[in-house]
Order: sequence, then C-alpha cells, then structure tokens
Amino acid sequence: MSRQSRANKTGVVSKDAVRTLFLATAIAGVPILGTIFVTTATSEPDLAELVPINSRIANYVVLNWSELLWDPPSDIRKAALGLSDSEVQALGYMFDGDRPISKGEWVKEFVLLPEAGTLMHSAHRIRDQLITVHLEDSRRIRFAPRVMIWVWGRFMISPEPALRSRPLYTLEQARVEPADKTDIPRYFR
Repeated sequence: MSRQSRANKTGVVSKDAVRTLFLATAIAGVPILGTIFVTTATSEPDLAELVPINSRIANYVVLNWSELLWDPPSDIRKAALGLSDSEVQALGYMFDGDRPISKGEWVKEFVLLPEAGTLMHSAHRIRDQLITVHLEDSRRIRFAPRVMIWVWGRFMISPEPALRSRPLYTLEQARVEPADKTDIPRYFR
C-alpha cells in the first residue's frame, strides 16, 4: 500500500487539499467581505422612521418623514395636508433632482431624502419621501450628495399630485445648514 493511500485512510488531509480549500475560501470570501465593508463604511442613519422629540422648535414644525407617506397610495396623509403652507424644519440628505448635479456645483435647488443609501445601493426615491428644496431668492449652495443637512422653509404639496415623475413636496424660500449624526438623538427618538 502506498504512503498516500495510508495517509488518506488515517484521516490526514494532504497539504494540497488544505491549500485548495484555503484558496477557494479566499476567492469566495474576499468579495463578500469587501461588499459588507463598503456597505457598512458608506451607510448613514435612515431618518424615515424617526419621531421628533418636540413637534416644534421656535417657529418651525419639525418634520416627521413617516407622516408624509401616502396610505393608501391614492390619498395624501392628513398630517402632510396639515403641514401645507407651514414653516418646517427638516433633517435629510441632499440629492440631485431632475438633472445630474456635480459635487461642488453651485445650486439653487436640490432634492431632500430621508435616507442616504450606500455606495452599493442607491437611496430609494419614493415620491412621497421626496422634497424639492428651493433656496431663498439670491442664495446658492455647493451641492454635496448624500450629506446630512437641516433645511428650513415653507412646506408645500405639489399642485399636480397625479404627476408621478416629480417629488410630491417642496420647501420654498429655504435655508440650509450642515447637520451631524449627533443631532439625531438631540431632536429625535
């Protein structure tokens, strides 16, 4: 009986088999671990389910994104109707709207979303979770995609609710300031 067949009968695994197993694990594992790392490293908190601790701050209603959802889809929520023409303070992420906008480009208008998505999975653009932001008359800011910001402005509902290609809401005459993750526990639960 040969030496190799004796080793296999005794349960000893050859170095070639171990090397093959390690190589197969590395080939399969590196892309999986890389995907998990990229997704985790580029994720930001989802703001859609957060509830404001205080419904008002100064003269502004603090936006609760979940109150904007249509239920059923053919009806605008009463909460959203109650916000119409009110001064609102909203925490969200900056995105481009109808046309692509380059990072750093000066803009007067952009879209606000409650989630940032990740490098591997873009943010959901659900109509009742999209707010077009129109800055105050002479203001412009540098576009910064997926950055968390505070926006203050007059909340409006689209006059064309049946037009599905546009955001359902707008913030008019808005001003913007950077936000931080530490703002979340200070203003929301």
